[in-house]
Amino acid sequence: MSNLSSRELALAARLDPLARSYAAAIDQRDPIRFAASCERPEDREVAAWIASAFAYGRVDTILSTVGHVLGVLGPRPAEAIDRVSDWRRFAREELAGFRHRFHGPRDAAALLYAIASARAEAGSVREYFEREHRPEDGDVGGLLSRAVEGILSFDWRPVTGRRSLPAESPVRFFFPSPSSGSACKRWNLYLRWMVRKDAMDFGLWRAIPTSRLVIPTDTHVHRVARRLGLTRRKSADWKTAREITDRLARLDPQDPVRYDYALCNLGTIGVCRPELAASLCADCVLCEACPAGRRRITRAA
Repeated sequence: MSNLSSRELALAARLDPLARSYAAAIDQRDPIRFAASCERPEDREVAAWIASAFAYGRVDTILSTVGHVLGVLGPRPAEAIDRVSDWRRFAREELAGFRHRFHGPRDAAALLYAIASARAEAGSVREYFEREHRPEDGDVGGLLSRAVEGILSFDWRPVTGRRSLPAESPVRFFFPSPSSGSACKRWNLYLRWMVRKDAMDFGLWRAIPTSRLVIPTDTHVHRVARRLGLTRRKSADWKTAREITDRLARLDPQDPVRYDYALCNLGTIGVCRPELAASLCADCVLCEACPAGRRRITRAA
């Protein structure tokens, strides 16, 4: 860290212990808990894909939705989706009554169909994604773009009745692509769970380097990153996610995404709020390294 600026050194000194403290145990209000309850790697891959796909909206709703879907599949979700022979009947019966925001039973069945198709084509979810990794890629953007292109090329007739997904299909929301500029927060969250290895993440996909991961950028991470000076970009898109990751890579080039949970949690627990005036800057462990927090406290004093 000898080439870091004084501000970067101050941020690293406070962010490192914060990241380690969050990684000490799995948060029961984090959807990662569903994959953690699975014993077999193939079940963790499937459960984590489902959990990350529905990781939008209120936390309580996400946990309820993921619990519903995995409750239908049972303790071995990989085997369960492999056994489905009639996807439209599965949507009508097993997923009857399902609703998550704008997604209904057929949309949930389509997500499971995509996972089952990836397993059938490549042999496992891990192999489906790992085969798209290229050592020359600067990050996982190329991997995700190629994986999504493959998913959208599946024959969707067994679940939707149409060969391709219509442009307006809500199912497409499950499969954003960096090539379209999306921040791909849920994909990056999934890759974080699968690639990194610590008390929070599973480390199942060793062929993808942690140095290529991109931070899952939602409204919380974006807000905290802007106030810390990690980005000035106003929209949470792929370029913003890359910029934040590049700045964090100054602190840890091999594993910049390890700071994700620490940054996100400052927003989710209400320390760093949408309105700076309502934020709990004096109670924030990053305040001394946060230009916005320091300015606010100085003005107040």
